Amino acid sequence: MSRLSIWNSGIKANDYKFIDRTISENFGIGGTAAYLHLYQGVYQQSDPTFNTDGTTTPAIDASDPNAIANSVSSVTSIQDVLFLENRDRKYDPNVYELRTIYNIGDSDFDLRQFGMFLTNDTYFLYFHFNDMISQIGRKIMVGDVIELPHQRDEFQLNGGPATNKFYVVEDANRASDGYSITWWSHIWRVKCSPMPASQEYSDILAQQAVNPLGLPMTLANGTAATLGDLMSTLGTDLGLNEQIVDDAKANFVRRYFETQQFWYIPGTTSELGVANPWVFAGDGTPPDGALLVGQGNSFPQNPNQGDYYLRTDYMPSVLFMFDSNKWRRQEVDWRGVEWSIAHRHLKSFINNDNTTTADDGETFPEKVNLSKTIVRPGIDFT
Repeated sequence: MSRLSIWNSGIKANDYKFIDRTISENFGIGGTAAYLHLYQGVYQQSDPTFNTDGTTTPAIDASDPNAIANSVSSVTSIQDVLFLENRDRKYDPNVYELRTIYNIGDSDFDLRQFGMFLTNDTYFLYFHFNDMISQIGRKIMVGDVIELPHQRDEFQLNGGPATNKFYVVEDANRASDGYSITWWSHIWRVKCSPMPASQEYSDILAQQAVNPLGLPMTLANGTAATLGDLMSTLGTDLGLNEQIVDDAKANFVRRYFETQQFWYIPGTTSELGVANPWVFAGDGTPPDGALLVGQGNSFPQNPNQGDYYLRTDYMPSVLFMFDSNKWRRQEVDWRGVEWSIAHRHLKSFINNDNTTTADDGETFPEKVNLSKTIVRPGIDFT
C-alpha cells in the first residue's frame, strides 16, 4: 500500500478540482462585480515600436488616420524605450465582468509624513484564477483597468453626475494565501490604484458615460457626457489657475518702479559716475516734471536740447532724450506693459501658430515638438 500524499506528482487531480470549485463558488456568492477594460497594446504611431523579444514593429504612414487607428502592437511592446512608456494605449471596447474580493479600508490620514496623506488609495483585489482565464482568456496584467460599480458615489456635493471608480493595475501575481492544501494556486492578486484622467487612458475616458440602468448621461448643457468629462479635474484646475492670474493682475497692475514724483539736482552723479540712474527705473516718464514732446514710431525733425520722446515702435516702449545733437536711450517703459505670468519671448513661443513654407513648397508649423526635430540615425549596410 502506497503512502498517502496530497501532492499528486504535478497533476491537478480531483482534490484540486473540488477545492477549486468551492473557491469559485465562494467568489460567486460573496464577491462583488469588477468590470475589466483589457489592455491590448499601443496604437502604432509614425515611429517604430520596440518589442520585448528584440523585434521591431515597423512604423506606419502617419498621414493615414485609418492606418493609425487600425494598427495596434502587442501587449508586450514598448512605445517609448527612452522613458519606458506606453502613452497611446489601446483598450478592448468589450468590457468583461468578473467577481472580486478585497478588503475595504477606512479613509484615514497619515500624520507621520510632511502633510496629511490618505492611506486608502491602493487596493489588493483577489480573483479566482480559473474563472479569470475562462472569461477573459488571459491573466489580468499591468495596464489593465478595473471598474468597481459598488464604489459609485451617487450623491456628490457639487450635484454633478456620479461615476464608477476606476483603478489601474500596477502589479499582478499569485496570492500567497491562495494556495490550497494540494500546493496549487487558485487565486490571482492584483495591486491597483486610482486611474488618473491622463493620455494613457484616453480610450476609456472617451467612452459614453451611462447610469446604472445603462442610459446615457448628459452634462448640464445637455450634451452627451463622456467618462473624461465626469472624471477629469482639468476644467477645475484651469479655473483655479485663471483665478490666481486674475488676482495677481489685480494686486500687481504695473511692473517695476514709478519715479516721476522724484526730483534731483542737475549735475550730480552716482557712485558709478552716471547721472542719477535710479530715476530711470522703468516707468517711461521724464524726471523733474519734464513733459514728452511726443511719442510715435519716428523721432521729430527739429528737437531741442533736453527734449524727451517715447518710441512706441519698440516692445516695450523706450524713452529717449535729445542730448548733444543725438537721441540717447534713457529707459524702457516697463510699467506700460501689463503684467503677465510669462515674458513676451516665452508667450510668443507658446502661442506661435505661424507656418513656414520651405523651398520645395512644403508648409509646416514653426512650433515643432522637440521629439520631432531629432533625426533618427539611418542604417547603411554598404
